[in-house]
Amino acid sequence: MHDLNIPLVSVKGRILTRHHQGSELHYYLSTAEGPARVIVPNAERICFCRTQDELSLLGGNHESGVRSEALNLTTFDDEPVSALYFANNQSFRHLSRIATDKGISLYESELRAEQRYLIERYIALDVEFIGRWQSSQALDTPTLIAERARRCELDVNREVKLAVVSLDFECAMDGELFSVGLYGQSASGEPYQQVIMVGEACDSPPEYLELVPNEAALIKALLDWFKLHDPDIIIGWAVVTFDLALLYRRAKVLNIPLTLGRLGTQLSWRVDNKYRPETLILPGRVVLDGIDWLKAAFYQFDSFSLESVARELLGEGKAIHNVSHRAEEIATLFREDKAALAHYNITDCRLVWEIFAKTDLLAFVMERSRLTGLELGRVGASVAAFNNLYLPHLHRAGYVAPSVPVSDGIESPGGYVMDSKPGLYQHILVLDFKSLYPSIIRTFLIDPKGLVEGLKAGANAGVRGANEGNDTVPGFLGAQFSRNSPILPELIASLSAKREEAKREANAPLSQAIKIIMNSLYGVLGSRGCVFHDARLASSITLRGHEIMKQTKQWIEALDLTVIYGDTDSTFVHISSPERVGDIDAFARELVASINEKWRLKLKQEFQLDCYLELEYERHFEQFFMPTLRGSTEGSKKRYVGAYLQEDQSLKLVFKGMEQVRSDWSPLAREVQAELYYRLFAKQDVLGYLKQIVDALQRGELDDKLIFSKRLRRNIEDYTAKSSPHVKAATLWCQRSGDDSHGKRGEKISYLMTQNGAEPVQHLLGKIDYQYYLDKQIAPISDPILSILNTSFNNLVAKQMSLI
Repeated sequence: MHDLNIPLVSVKGRILTRHHQGSELHYYLSTAEGPARVIVPNAERICFCRTQDELSLLGGNHESGVRSEALNLTTFDDEPVSALYFANNQSFRHLSRIATDKGISLYESELRAEQRYLIERYIALDVEFIGRWQSSQALDTPTLIAERARRCELDVNREVKLAVVSLDFECAMDGELFSVGLYGQSASGEPYQQVIMVGEACDSPPEYLELVPNEAALIKALLDWFKLHDPDIIIGWAVVTFDLALLYRRAKVLNIPLTLGRLGTQLSWRVDNKYRPETLILPGRVVLDGIDWLKAAFYQFDSFSLESVARELLGEGKAIHNVSHRAEEIATLFREDKAALAHYNITDCRLVWEIFAKTDLLAFVMERSRLTGLELGRVGASVAAFNNLYLPHLHRAGYVAPSVPVSDGIESPGGYVMDSKPGLYQHILVLDFKSLYPSIIRTFLIDPKGLVEGLKAGANAGVRGANEGNDTVPGFLGAQFSRNSPILPELIASLSAKREEAKREANAPLSQAIKIIMNSLYGVLGSRGCVFHDARLASSITLRGHEIMKQTKQWIEALDLTVIYGDTDSTFVHISSPERVGDIDAFARELVASINEKWRLKLKQEFQLDCYLELEYERHFEQFFMPTLRGSTEGSKKRYVGAYLQEDQSLKLVFKGMEQVRSDWSPLAREVQAELYYRLFAKQDVLGYLKQIVDALQRGELDDKLIFSKRLRRNIEDYTAKSSPHVKAATLWCQRSGDDSHGKRGEKISYLMTQNGAEPVQHLLGKIDYQYYLDKQIAPISDPILSILNTSFNNLVAKQMSLI
């Protein structure tokens, strides 16, 4: 019991980590006054069952550690439910097994106690706890015993600043630690950089290098560093799956308690030998992996290696001579030049830090957590984010979530893709519906609760358009949606308003986070991993999208314009007589305004709905090429090249779905394709350029552009299909080098196609097969362009050969 004589206080902060320990919830906060721990005592895990199943589930005498209470909530089938309260996770797991054995459904059983406590109070990232300080306090992390909590917005003038460190280990091939680099800044903005390295002496040691006698001393020095500097956030590159997993294994070998968390807590994993971000437990500290979060923010790179990303974003790479063989070079530096290894180590840390800064990635992480209520640092988890947003509103509407999805094997169709009209065009307008699927959800009131209540109303089921005077909006596959207080459309309305505000304030991380969350809502409803999945929901979104795209096309073509292609939310319009329309940009804006007005009137007249569909003028391509399917006269889909003039009047090319944007084509193929289309659009010599390329290729002048690069997604022995060129090359690399490490998951395989097939660049025995590159790389990307010029790559090569 805490001392009631201690006064109640308010503590505001940002939630770093959340845990359920025994009968307590533990929240670690970053506050304006420093880190703090909050304990919510007597916490119970909660799930629900049908009231009629309660007796069978609990028996005549209640299970130990479980209590029940009838609630004013029902299932989607209008069956009353009872809440089950568990004193701890052990009693919850025990009753879950009983429910499974008896075939009794538990509702919302996957929601953990530390998460439910927050989302039921609409708390996401920033929180205010009211409670009393524990009488005996740790100096570094004081503890508050909380009595209640509520959401808050932190005062911008006292914004919580976070201490961040970029961490990176260097090690031997067997995993033994050589050094650890630490680069970042404290909550007050003080920078720090340090490398702790095993060694007795070093020539000209940099001031940031600390030498320790052995690996155990390195780990203990690292723990001391964390205790002294106390960072809130750890960033890195594969920092969980490599660095922290490696540290954990080495500490285990050396029998060192890995007290890396706050208040002396140990780093641990929820599942043995599964070193993934979702299984990591590190109380009081958030760990962010640069690779995962760049992908979450929808950044795209040919390779997500630190070297590649740093080169592209920062114009700087790793401080080492041979990145492909860095393991050997690192071992050599450790033996012979510790100062150089320290420089390499701290440079890797700095590159990660600068990538986070360049992309504003930390702000994106914060905004995503603030919007969804997901744990800070939890990547992915779209279904959990949906539940966090939706469940508290659902409960207040009188329902609990379903236990399983309704649909089983009935899938909704995908987005609408129109047949294309292939060819070379001038003046193509690209018109996009802004956030089409979220707009459909909001406009047509598509909502899990709304579907349940709409079907109950049962009015005009399946009748489209005859909607006057009733309380539902028709969907597809027999869906009807209630007009009464829908949840999901209101959530989207709130997110849309926040995104517009973020745009006005030039808050790019917030705008991007909202865009990704809004666009994920349809995907969640279409996923069998979501308990709200119902084909009627997903189909009412996608099939409505089909209808909208078809109707928009009809309206545009009624104006004597030609629609050459459409895909999901984009419509491509050909202006065949630019002199007739005058200012093309002004014409395009007038066109989208007229279409938007047509939709407003149509939805008001036919459905009595407000329209949130918004067609936008995206781009004017001065030149545009829509290819045919290979070996066919039929137009392709999701593949095109467009060109537009930039402000400096230079030509900018946009490739969609072409080889140019695919990393499994050789650098030469991508370079040639880009140049061919540039020449086509700029009306420069195409045939002469291709002839030069063919000659240079056959003379061996382009060999460095023929190398394919691809990473192994698993160990080579785990591939069932061994025919993939990069798997073949990896196998040969292992055989010819005698080093099996080259066949491990994540290894980058660089190979050439030789007359013997795919061979690793490092151990090339066969001659390069130039004919392969002509037939399989250059010809396929050249023929679509050459067909416009009434020739083919074979004809071009044949004529060239006849001149030799």
